[in-house]
Amino acid sequence: MDQGIQRRKFTPEQKLRVVLESLQRDTTLEAVSRKFGIVTSVIIRWRKEFNEKVAVAFEDKRSPQGKARANGYKPGESPDELKRIIGELTVQNEIFKKVPGLLG
Repeated sequence: MDQGIQRRKFTPEQKLRVVLESLQRDTTLEAVSRKFGIVTSVIIRWRKEFNEKVAVAFEDKRSPQGKARANGYKPGESPDELKRIIGELTVQNEIFKKVPGLLG
């Protein structure tokens, strides 16, 4: 295996700049590929990822669900939602303990 080839690392800002430039009407993928020295398949992958995630930037972050999605949590997995679920289960558990014969 050739040890001389190193994989370049790009910051999110650099990837965004490449993607935005590749979306301009007056350019082509090939031109952006040459300008930044990145193969077109990588640019296509970054564009796909950009398109999948860009809508999150405009979600209503005032609601707990919107805030959780904006921070990358799936439904039911955010810390706030997990705390709420734990609280509900704790209350249910206390009710079950207080009602004789309910569980047995």
